[in-house]
Amino acid sequence: MRAIVIPKNGPPEVFEEREVEERRLTPVDVRVEVAAAGVNFADVMGRVGLYPDAPPLPYAPGYEIAGTVVEAGERAAERLPPGTRVMAVTRFGGYADLVRVPEHAAVPLADHVPFDVAAGTPVNYLTAWLGLVHMGNAKAGESVLVHGGAGGVGLAVIDLARGRDLVLHATSSSAAKRERLLELGVAAALDGTASDFEDQARRATRGRGYDLVLDPQGPESFQRSLKQLAPLGRLVCYGFSSLVTGPKRKLWHAVTSVLKTAKVNPITLMNQNVGVLGLNLAHLFTERELQRTAMAKLGDLLDRGEIRPHIDRTFPFTAAGAAASHTYLHERKNFGKLVLVKEGVAPTR
Repeated sequence: MRAIVIPKNGPPEVFEEREVEERRLTPVDVRVEVAAAGVNFADVMGRVGLYPDAPPLPYAPGYEIAGTVVEAGERAAERLPPGTRVMAVTRFGGYADLVRVPEHAAVPLADHVPFDVAAGTPVNYLTAWLGLVHMGNAKAGESVLVHGGAGGVGLAVIDLARGRDLVLHATSSSAAKRERLLELGVAAALDGTASDFEDQARRATRGRGYDLVLDPQGPESFQRSLKQLAPLGRLVCYGFSSLVTGPKRKLWHAVTSVLKTAKVNPITLMNQNVGVLGLNLAHLFTERELQRTAMAKLGDLLDRGEIRPHIDRTFPFTAAGAAASHTYLHERKNFGKLVLVKEGVAPTR
């Protein structure tokens, strides 16, 4: 089968299309013919060589797909027989024509949900739900700040926050994106990279701080976020996007950034009555029941139109398309999700 692989760490242009061997199915697996695959910042970090969980090179990145089951193991076929439209989370390998996934990681997809929308849902919405609801325990009336509000997870948080009676703020370094975030209903849009960010946040919360901060950016941002917590506030850290500053790895920048990561003293947390939580979706792939339940919930919400990922752009499902999508992420142009789409699959308008 054909896969879009990273043969070596480097700029987006390193992507190659190669023939790779299909993996044998177990009784609980399905093989999906991929129609669309989501593009995530973790893919970018893996390509530049800054993702410690990445498999040995060469490998195909990709954490989420949508397509059609073409083969199913004996037990998996009871729920997901061949011909079933599905969306699924994968542990790498999503940039390929065919992907083997365990049935608990896939969910049937309603006929009216486009493949590109489905492929752009699992990673962002699972992360957003876990950060906002499961770990962050956001309750009605609380103030929430999501950094990188214009990214896929940020917009998913905004989507999931509707109807929860939260006071939601978001950050973006782009004035144009901040305007769009305000149009989506956030109560305040801040410049998280500005030197006066702490003053912005203080004014926005009238000096009280935030009950919950969701932060995917990295060391310096984590420290600023920690300072903005109200009593009993929670900081959920779920990324290190600030480590990638260009199309190639800058090892010195990455090392010095990690060394700057604040050392959290439990006594300080106790005295300030705040908490820090870490979230890495890639390390939850063994939590089968969590995955099964969460994917079923996402499928139901998509079916009923209660969530809708914002697809910024789609790109061809080719090495050149993958390179173009990663370049677009490097340049921080996206407002929402990027998706690779097979030829003949109509993108959402």
